[in-house]
Amino acid sequence: MRALGMMAITFLIVRFGTLTVASYGAGSNLIQLILIPALGLSMAIATLVGQNIGAGNIDRAGEIAKLGAYLGFGLLTGLGIIAFIFAPYLIAFFVPNDQEVIKGGTELLRITCLSWGFLGLQLCLMGVFRAVGNTKLPMILTLVSQWVIQFPLAFILSHNTSLGKIGIWWAFPIASVLTALITLILYVKGDWKKEKLTGKTNKLINKVEKEIVKEGFEVK
Repeated sequence: MRALGMMAITFLIVRFGTLTVASYGAGSNLIQLILIPALGLSMAIATLVGQNIGAGNIDRAGEIAKLGAYLGFGLLTGLGIIAFIFAPYLIAFFVPNDQEVIKGGTELLRITCLSWGFLGLQLCLMGVFRAVGNTKLPMILTLVSQWVIQFPLAFILSHNTSLGKIGIWWAFPIASVLTALITLILYVKGDWKKEKLTGKTNKLINKVEKEIVKEGFEVK
C-alpha cells in the first residue's frame, strides 16, 4: 500500500517536469533509507511485546512498547535534524553534478525530514498491534495515511493553491504527523492489551493434544 501510494504521488510530480521528478527521486532515496532502522525496530518491538504477552507479562509488554516508541521517535528525529543540516551534501551524494536537482532535493528533504520522528513513532506502535495478532489495523492505518490523507492533500495543495510542487512536499510531513497521532490514540486506548494470543494458542494446543491422543488409541 505504501509503494502504491508513492507511485500515485509520482503521477502528480510528473506534471511539474523532469527537474521536480529528479529532485523527488534523490530525496525519496533518503526517505526510503531511514525507513530501514524504523522497520527493524518495529519488528523487534513486535517480537518482544508478543513474547511478553504470551508469557502473561502485560505490564512489561507495555513498558517495552513505550520504550520502543520513544526510541523510534528519538532516533528518527535525530536523523531528521542531521538530514536538515547536511541536506545539500546528502542529495549531492546521489546527483553530484546537478546543482538544480540538488537545490530541489534539498528543499524536499528539509520540508519532510523534521517529521521523521512521527514516522518512527507510527511504525513502532504498529509493531505493538502486530504483536497481538492484529495485522488488519496496521494495514488500515497505512491505507488511511497514503490514500485518505497524503494523496488527496498532495493533489489539493499542488493543484488548487499557489504552492505547486511544494504542496506535494508538505503532504508528506502532514500525513506522517496525523497518522502518528491517530496511531498513538489507538495505542493509548489500550484495546491491544485485550487481544491476547494465549487464548487462541491454548485452544490450538488442546486440539493438537486431542488429535495425538486419538491417533495413539487408534494405533494401539
